[in-house]
Amino acid sequence: MAIDDVLANLDAKTRARVAAASEISIEKQETPSVALNIGLNGGLAYGRQTLLWGNKSAGKSTFCMGLIAKAQEQGKSALWIDAERTFDPLWAEKHGVDTKQLRVSEAASVSSFVDDSINFMKAGIDIIVVDSITALLPASYYADKDELKDFEKTGQIGGIARDLSRAIPMISGVNEKTLVIFISQQRNMINSMYTAVAPTGGFAPKFYSSTIIKLWSSDSDGKAIKGEIQSGDKILQGNIGREVQWEIQNNKLGPQSVMGKYDFYYRGDNLGIDSVGEIVDLSEAYGLIAKSGAWYKFNGQTLQGRTGVVKYLRENKAEAEALIKEIYEKSR
Repeated sequence: MAIDDVLANLDAKTRARVAAASEISIEKQETPSVALNIGLNGGLAYGRQTLLWGNKSAGKSTFCMGLIAKAQEQGKSALWIDAERTFDPLWAEKHGVDTKQLRVSEAASVSSFVDDSINFMKAGIDIIVVDSITALLPASYYADKDELKDFEKTGQIGGIARDLSRAIPMISGVNEKTLVIFISQQRNMINSMYTAVAPTGGFAPKFYSSTIIKLWSSDSDGKAIKGEIQSGDKILQGNIGREVQWEIQNNKLGPQSVMGKYDFYYRGDNLGIDSVGEIVDLSEAYGLIAKSGAWYKFNGQTLQGRTGVVKYLRENKAEAEALIKEIYEKSR
C-alpha cells in the first residue's frame, strides 16, 4: 500500500505526530575542538542528550564553557546547573562566556535538577549543562523536598542511579530543541577482574544519550605541557597544560569509536582547548600545509616548527579561519 494511502487511514492525532523522514533536520553545535567536530559530523545535536565523562581535571567543565561561548556568539542561550558548587564566573569569562547572559542554577538534588531542566526547556533554553550528575543528591537524602535527613538515615544503596533512571527519561520525553550535556565523573567498576572505570549515575545517562564522549588525561608531571609563568617580576618554567585524549564511545548520529587528542591549557595567554594546534595538525594531515623536516609551508609562508606555525595562525586569525573551512570541506 502506498504511504499516502496509509496516512489517509490514520486518525488526526497520529498524523500530527509523524513527518516524512526527508523533512527531519538536525541542528548541531560546534564544540571547541575542531577534530572532535569532524568526528561528530558537525558537533553535538540540539534536541538530544550528551554524556560527557572522564577522569578528574580532564577539562570537562572547561570544554562545556568553550562550547557555550561559541553558542552565545550565535545568539544561543544557556543554563548551567552547578550541582558541584564549583562555577567561577571569572574563569568562565576567561574562556569567552558572557556571564551576564548565562543563567546558573544551584540545584543540589535530582528533583530540583529535573524541575529546573524541564521548566527551562519549556521556556525555550538552547543549552543545559549539568555539572555534574555525580554531585546530585538522591531523594533518599531528604525528609521532604528541602530538608536533609540525618546522615545515618541516608544509607540507601544505588539511590542516585535509581533516581536518574526516572529523571532522565522525563527530560528526554520533554526535550524537543535543547542540547543537554550531562557531565559525569568516572568511578571504578565493582567486581571487575581488572581495573576498569565507568561514568557514575547508573545506566540511564548512557541509554538516553545520543552521544557519549570520554575525556581523559594524565596528571603526571612528566606528561604536563611546560611553559613560562609570570611570577611577579620573574618568569619561571612550570606546568601550563596537558594533553587530553577524547573518544566518541557511542553515537547515534554518526560514527562511534572515533578517537583523537588536543592540548588543553590552564595557564597562560591561550586558555582552554588549543584549536589552533589542531588546525596545524589537521592541515598537515589533509595536505593543506606541507612539512619538510622542521619547516612548514603554506600560502607562500615558510615557518619553522609547529610552534612557529601555531604562533603565526594565532596572530593571523583570518588565515586560521580559512584553514578551518578547508579542513571541514576536506573531511566531508
